[in-house]
Amino acid sequence: MKKSEAVFLSLIGDFKSRVTDVGWNFRTIINEFLKFNIVGTFNFFFALTLYEVLYWVDLWPAHTAVAAWAVSTAIGNVEAHFMHYKFTFKSTFSYFKSLNRAFWTYTGQLVVTTSSHYLMVEVFLVHHRIAYLVNTCVFGFLNFVLIRWLAFPPELDRSYLERLVDD
Repeated sequence: MKKSEAVFLSLIGDFKSRVTDVGWNFRTIINEFLKFNIVGTFNFFFALTLYEVLYWVDLWPAHTAVAAWAVSTAIGNVEAHFMHYKFTFKSTFSYFKSLNRAFWTYTGQLVVTTSSHYLMVEVFLVHHRIAYLVNTCVFGFLNFVLIRWLAFPPELDRSYLERLVDD
């Protein structure tokens, strides 16, 4: 086994043990994902409105849709983090530490989704609004998992910490 494979398997093992430790089960996932999507609906419309304005402004005429996607997503991610911090996850994690972790998560996703948007709009000639919707839906659950476990660690949830004190 290569060292990289061993590291990857170790990370998976660590994640599984974190999931078990905090009691993250199917019901919890569904409840949190529903809250995430309720708040996310507002975030979606905020970012979509910003996207439409930036598309109309035409930031970069050679790549109108891609530029609008990248800028609206970057701004929308900051807004989304604040909304999830305030309403979705009841975390005791410091806001700025959480924002820092979210930034790295969102930056990775921004690279992938902007590339995806470019391919759909400029290579496959998919209408830019359909590409926007596809990107949002395809990467939504991945976004939830990454943000939940990196930017809002369940080990720092108020409810989890209260359970530890009660035990």
